[in-house]
Amino acid sequence: MPTVPSIRTSVENQSVLVLDEHAKNGIFRRDARDRLIAYTGGFSVVFPYEAANGEKWAFRCWHSDVNNSQRRYEIISDAIQKAQLDFLCEFEYTEKGINVEGRIYPTTRMRWVDGITIKDYIYQNRQSKQLLEKLAENFLSMTRTMHRMSFAHGDLQHGNILVNNKHQLFLVDYDSFYCQELYGEADNVTGLPDYQHPSRVKNRKVSEKLDYFSELIIYLSLIAISLDPNLAVKYRINDADRLLFEAKDYEDLKKSNIYKDLRNLNDNNVDNLIKILEDYLLKPSIDDLSPFEELLSQMELVFEIDKNVIRKGIDSAVVSWSVHDARSVVLKDDNDNVISEDIKGCIKVSPDQSTEYSIKATLRDGSSISKMLFLKVSEGAIIKFSSDKLYVFPGIPFTIKWDVKNAKSVKLDGDSVDSSGSFTIIGGIEEDTTYKLEVEDDFGNQDLLLKVSILPIPVVKMHVNPPVFKSSIILNHGISASAMALSKTPELPKLQVKIPFVETANLNMELPHFVNLKLPNETLWHRIKCSFNDAWNSIKNKIKNKLK
Repeated sequence: MPTVPSIRTSVENQSVLVLDEHAKNGIFRRDARDRLIAYTGGFSVVFPYEAANGEKWAFRCWHSDVNNSQRRYEIISDAIQKAQLDFLCEFEYTEKGINVEGRIYPTTRMRWVDGITIKDYIYQNRQSKQLLEKLAENFLSMTRTMHRMSFAHGDLQHGNILVNNKHQLFLVDYDSFYCQELYGEADNVTGLPDYQHPSRVKNRKVSEKLDYFSELIIYLSLIAISLDPNLAVKYRINDADRLLFEAKDYEDLKKSNIYKDLRNLNDNNVDNLIKILEDYLLKPSIDDLSPFEELLSQMELVFEIDKNVIRKGIDSAVVSWSVHDARSVVLKDDNDNVISEDIKGCIKVSPDQSTEYSIKATLRDGSSISKMLFLKVSEGAIIKFSSDKLYVFPGIPFTIKWDVKNAKSVKLDGDSVDSSGSFTIIGGIEEDTTYKLEVEDDFGNQDLLLKVSILPIPVVKMHVNPPVFKSSIILNHGISASAMALSKTPELPKLQVKIPFVETANLNMELPHFVNLKLPNETLWHRIKCSFNDAWNSIKNKIKNKLK
């Protein structure tokens, strides 16, 4: 790469060695001793000049080799030219820009901005709350635009943000500028530590998130000083290479002096910004960060409803909203009907069907934020639960039936079942039993109990006068000879029955079981029983005759 003195020599001979036509035809600035004015940085040297039409520009040449810097600047130049953003200076890359000692090198040129750094502007105007609030609004608008374009400056700090005499903001120095075409490139710039997330030094790849932390630090400092100008003096920002925060404050934010001073402001906006900063510092990587203005908008736009679901024709819900720093607010339903245009308020709603409500707020910086919420309208569960018998005898089967509409889930005695069905208890029950149907709907859980009871067996009590015994008869009946022969026993007892003689005899009674014979086989036993039955029938006939 060429040296700074050799580059200076080529610029001195611009008509021959400066190849960029725009710079070649310009007038380079010189000091009182007629020497070229040059600003030398770590990688390049910049020469301010005035173009033929009177515009001020900066001609830039590299004196150190930055990895793939020529390609990067070509991409950056193309992206900035296409974006046409007011706060980005016109910037062009020229592949053949200058001849230094016989070799051709690329150059860039950028429109020159006459202004002061944002830090100097804040300090000089610290007593003007109006100017600082306007500056904060412009800064917020700039960050939103950068995010929308997926741009990042990469080294966002007070020295790279200029404010001109019309209070306009400009970003300068695009060495670390990022656009989507550069995604995944190495991150070779860590920036000033007072403006960077502690994990920035470990960051390996560039992305659109490079500025998120720096943006919050600058915006929070700006808002705080607009509320309390003495903070700019107390933290001596005019003499420091920072605003209100130092890198050491990020190590334990809540113990830092600036944290305590900001909390003492008792400002809702500042408190929200501090909360975002606290969350930022908990993140292990800048890749985990989100744009602070998005998080702030979510915190500043309150849009709530006291119920998520209501019963059709019965209930109502209350929608409430509040938007900080808004110019206008429009609240609509999903039929695009305007419900309210108040910045803050609440309203009772009772729609006949599920409805989505939306709110759109236009903030003072011209940006807009919106949110939506959904109100469900439901009839709730309609339940039928019954049994074909509510009273049963033990062991008698019965059937339980259920039919449920508008339910999320249905359980019978703890087991999931279909929304409608039946169940038969085939074996019946032996005691009173209660069955439980559990139903979940949009409004919670309902338990229905069904009791099936046992019917008692009837007990009939009758009073009968005791019989009067008048006499008794004894009847004898012997065993037949054939039965005795088959028994092969020398002797069998005779059948003797003693019957009490009552006024009304039960002649249907069976043969009493008083015979206890031990016989050798079943055939003999059968024949003896037959003989006894014949004898018993004979006895009953004799009794009948006696009663006549």
